[in-house]
Amino acid sequence: MSREEVYEKIKTYLDKMGVKFIHNEEDNVIVAPFKIGDKLYAVIIAVMGDWVLTVARVAGLDEIPPSASRENLFARLLKDTFYLNEVAYGLTDNGDIVVHAGSSVEALNYANFKTEYYSVIAGIHHYVEEIEPELLAK
Repeated sequence: MSREEVYEKIKTYLDKMGVKFIHNEEDNVIVAPFKIGDKLYAVIIAVMGDWVLTVARVAGLDEIPPSASRENLFARLLKDTFYLNEVAYGLTDNGDIVVHAGSSVEALNYANFKTEYYSVIAGIHHYVEEIEPELLAK
């Protein structure tokens, strides 16, 4: 399946899910804005070779209060990645804390894509509602 066919399939799935999105053809990614309160998160879906990556930045390391322990934060993210079904946190080279999901193009079907997409949404919610308040309280 060509990259264009994969993107068309993903757009069909997002339409079926009722998710608003734009296909940024310049960067060759799909962006689905997701809002919690007054904060907007960009859920990015990219076809990278034989993989579909769904990812959203939840914070930057520079946004972590100096009084908060990065060691405790990283331990929490690792534990939550293990204990929360389908939710995976990561750290980019740029210092962005992300929630992400990946699936092979071969395994791309509606049920699988929906699970991967909503695992990223669940990870954003968990970060905003559980992890961030603990960081800001310190």
